[in-house]
Amino acid sequence: MSFDNFDNINVNMPKSNLFKLILYTILAFIIFALSIFVPFLGILGLALISIPSIKLMLEGRIWESIICALIGSSFLFFIDWILPLFFSILIIGMSFIYLFCFKKNKNPFLVVILNGILFIILIAIFLIILSIIKRQNILVSFMNYYKETINTFPNSPFIKQYMQLMSINETQFNALYEQTKNILLFLPYVIPGLLLVYVFLSSIINYYWSLLIFKKDKIILRGLPLFQTWDLPWGFVSGIILGLILIMIPHFNKYYNFIFNVAGINLLIIFGLIYSILGFSVLWGIFDKFHVLILWRILIIILISFFPILIILIPVIGIIDVWANFRKLERH
Repeated sequence: MSFDNFDNINVNMPKSNLFKLILYTILAFIIFALSIFVPFLGILGLALISIPSIKLMLEGRIWESIICALIGSSFLFFIDWILPLFFSILIIGMSFIYLFCFKKNKNPFLVVILNGILFIILIAIFLIILSIIKRQNILVSFMNYYKETINTFPNSPFIKQYMQLMSINETQFNALYEQTKNILLFLPYVIPGLLLVYVFLSSIINYYWSLLIFKKDKIILRGLPLFQTWDLPWGFVSGIILGLILIMIPHFNKYYNFIFNVAGINLLIIFGLIYSILGFSVLWGIFDKFHVLILWRILIIILISFFPILIILIPVIGIIDVWANFRKLERH
């Protein structure tokens, strides 16, 4: 059985060069790897790695799409043998999601959601398999190692050398360390929320780039709505409300209070990002209303990012817009 030209999809469209697309996949992985030094690059790299395979899939070249994913991911064997398998399945899965939604003319946000869910499921499976292979709970091992590292942080030779180099005395460093220690120990517990934000941002960028890149080769994906018209059902605000309730529950049990705080903060991270996007959408709509030039829009947004108080106001604007409807959108 051959998958090629499945249902005669896009048979008459120009064929991409498989070799070049494999090279593009490898380059995207290199960009993704550089996120160790520049975290934001990880979002861009994750958004890029699947585009070559998706393009082949939408040209009806299913087997070549799979080959592109497998070969493009293969150099990760130098890091760990599970990583190429993980990313190959991820890219192939995303390509089939695009194929399904393209043929059925599904909503672009369904593509984004399905790709994000696929990534999260694969990470869960990856951690389970790794735990079985190593015969230990990977998450528990990581947490124990991380706590030990933070607790012994001031005694690290690297930190001692850094203190000498920067002329920082031990009293000053220890005072700073004691102030930030609890925050550092809590950081791993917000990884789920940050991971969801990371993945879904990558999925949105992935779809937007695919839309622009494929259009040149006459592969027309369903367009995203204008940014200034992005909206959410009012019920989504319950995520923010639940997060605040969990954080503000009076202390009655050390164990349960900690779980409630972790759940509440993760909910605020996830829904805070959602309403931040909605807040910027409202802001963009206001810019449109007053015919603000693009250059001034960008400068205003950059200026906002330098002031924490203004950044906090952005998701608040998004939440208020649910009822105030600043953009006068038609809602049902």
